[in-house]
Amino acid sequence: MSIKEVPSPIDLRNPEDAVQWAKEVNLKRPWRAQFFDYYAELIQQHQMIDILDIGAGPGDLAKHLLARCPDIRYHAFDFSEAMHKLSRSKLPAHELDRADYIVGDFKQLDWADTLQQYDLVIIHQALHELRNKAYAQDFHSTVKNKLLKAGAIYLVCDHLFADGAMTNHELYMSKQEHLDNLQQAGFEIAIPMEIRGLCLFQCH
Repeated sequence: MSIKEVPSPIDLRNPEDAVQWAKEVNLKRPWRAQFFDYYAELIQQHQMIDILDIGAGPGDLAKHLLARCPDIRYHAFDFSEAMHKLSRSKLPAHELDRADYIVGDFKQLDWADTLQQYDLVIIHQALHELRNKAYAQDFHSTVKNKLLKAGAIYLVCDHLFADGAMTNHELYMSKQEHLDNLQQAGFEIAIPMEIRGLCLFQCH
């Protein structure tokens, strides 16, 4: 079956587009910080060390976690060197020393082959960058089979296809579709947070 991808309105590998996206994202959704607080608390509670952030973006989450979790090693995976550059610019030297930046495209079949295993894997507001929800189950299976240490946690936070939220049903999933995809990939799932159409799935 041929999968029709939804084109992106911007190119996040372009430095100008990356800067514009970074300027707008927290203005549009200031409640993102509440999710970041939850991630930091979870890391501290479980004494996690190796953290992988998939689709890491311009460094808001990097800054948040490295400032609050002094023992972590943060690994940023993104297809945009422009985003990595923005992220590095936000970190002082002592935090940058604990950060690792990896350029890679999770739409490629072998995207995870050069990565290690982690205590926590996060994908925050980036799952829809698969550009069609039909790819999601295979993506989750790759995370489960290749990237998680024993007892690790996988956090998936993305926009929902729902009333008052996102309207493109090829790109975004309903809550039940997220649950179905994650269950079919072999995860047990909880939903610890949902704010204005942004929903967090915590997977084991």
